[in-house]
This record gives sequence, structure tokens and C-alpha cells, in this order.
Amino acid sequence: MSRIDFFLSLLTIVCLYSMIRGGEPERRVVLILIGGFVMSIIATTPSDEMYMRPEIGVFIVDLAMLFGFAILALSAERYWTIWMCSMQVIQVMSHIPKMIIPELLPQAYYMIVAFWAYPMLIVLAIGTYRHQKRLRLFGADRSWSDFSSLPR
Repeated sequence: MSRIDFFLSLLTIVCLYSMIRGGEPERRVVLILIGGFVMSIIATTPSDEMYMRPEIGVFIVDLAMLFGFAILALSAERYWTIWMCSMQVIQVMSHIPKMIIPELLPQAYYMIVAFWAYPMLIVLAIGTYRHQKRLRLFGADRSWSDFSSLPR
């Protein structure tokens, strides 16, 4: 199994699990992740020049995802959304080395940019599991903070 096949399998399993068993914050994270994944594929340079220079389109997609995660982290009644936002900050910052050092190997740049998707999926799966656990223990699990402007 190639690393791309592994990632797509993990993405599919975690996103399906979170869409089916998660609360509203988990479902919104799934939408951000899937949207970001699709937009990153569209924004990436054609394969013969992939990651040879800074991927500005992917950088913009990562910034948009960071904005979505930040709004979610400020509104959701979940601690793990802060972790997602933090990992996305690192994801955005991972484009900077290629901007500063154009000689950076494309494989190294790709690995730096792609790495954080894996821990983010793991955090989402754990967050969904903990949501289910709170539902079993307490019968309910608030999705949004009292001061949240997101629709309930």
C-alpha cells in the first residue's frame, strides 16, 4: 500500500466515522478537511514541477483552512479543536522554508507540508470518540459555547 493509498484510506475512515458518530463540530471539521484536500489537489502545480517551488495555491488553501479551524476553535465546546487549529498554524508555517530557501528539495518540502494531516486525522478520531463517550455518560454533549455566533 502506497503512502497516498494509506492516507486516502485513513481520511475516508476517520471522516466517515466523524460524520456518522460526531457532533456538529466534528462534522464541520470533516467538511473543512475534505474541502481542503480537494482544493489542495486542484491548487497543486502539475506533477512534473510539483513542489519544485513554493506551492502558493496550497498555501492559500491552508490559510483558508486555518481560518475555518480558528472560528471553530473559538466557538466549539471542544478542547481538541484548539489542537487542530494549532496543527494548522504549523501547516501554514511549513511553506515558509521553501519561500526562504528555494533550493530545498521538493521531497523535503512535500513531507513538511503533508505531515500534519496525519495527526489532525488522529485528533479528529479521538475527538469523535470522546464525544460519543460523553453522550453515553451524560446523555448530552454541548457543541457550542454560550458566546458562539455559529448556528446551533
